[in-house]
Amino acid sequence: MNAYKERRWLGQWLKRDSSFSSLPPLPSVKPVWAKSSAFTLIELLVVIAIIAILASLLLPALGKAKAKAQGIACVNNLKQLQFCWLNYCEDYNDALPANTPMFGYLGSRDIMASTSNSWVAGNAWTDTTPDGLQGGLLFRYNNSPGIYRCPADRSTVRDQGTTPRTRSYSMNWYMNMWPDPTDGYYRYDWHRLGEIRHPGPDQAFVFVDEHENTIQFGLFALNHPNYLVFSETVWTWLSSPATRHGNSGTVSFADGHAELWHWKEPTTLKPPKANPWPDFKPAVPNTDRDLGRFFRAIPERVPIP
Repeated sequence: MNAYKERRWLGQWLKRDSSFSSLPPLPSVKPVWAKSSAFTLIELLVVIAIIAILASLLLPALGKAKAKAQGIACVNNLKQLQFCWLNYCEDYNDALPANTPMFGYLGSRDIMASTSNSWVAGNAWTDTTPDGLQGGLLFRYNNSPGIYRCPADRSTVRDQGTTPRTRSYSMNWYMNMWPDPTDGYYRYDWHRLGEIRHPGPDQAFVFVDEHENTIQFGLFALNHPNYLVFSETVWTWLSSPATRHGNSGTVSFADGHAELWHWKEPTTLKPPKANPWPDFKPAVPNTDRDLGRFFRAIPERVPIP
């Protein structure tokens, strides 16, 4: 018998027995289930502390998972662009799509643009619409502007913090930069897929995710170990690769595959200056593992024999 029933029974019995009628009433007894269920301040603080600990453990893991997913998506973008590039070669009897710049004053980033007869037109730093992508030679093979932009790229037009840029990727400037056979530099780059032999298509890079502080026209510029283009030393970054994916960047190749390259040198990870532009960033002289990797992915010699 529980306390409530005992109290009720005892009260009825006392009413029947007059000798107990003068006794004071029994104190009320609350049922055990009537106990308050509210948190005390200490209990609430303990719960908050546990949630904070769990969050501190989970958030870094979630951040890493997000970065990994963005890296995978970026590699997929380059694979799709590479597929467009290969389709163009097939349609045009092995010819590579043009990669032609419209050179201006080297210190003026806003006038360094790709021409309308190039794989992409315009200037990634200044373009506010996807018109330059849609006017490029590859757009008809995949009409999604999203494949031209890295999902981790947060850069904006003219670095003004408002309009997102339309493009993150550039093409190796040894890939048909000088398509006119009468040009004096014609033999300084590849023009047909069959010419890519040293290195072969599986090692010759085509597209690269470029750093937001150097990108403008559609070219990724590199000196050559036996030909100095700009700067006082071959071991200089003329264009810089992006470092958006855990100190790594994405690169695609002429055979159709794409990779995530992890940068090994602190100089590669140091961001180039956006102003003044361009910032030709020094690499590790003679031994830079990252720039050396790019050197192995361009023509073995220029002029190309």
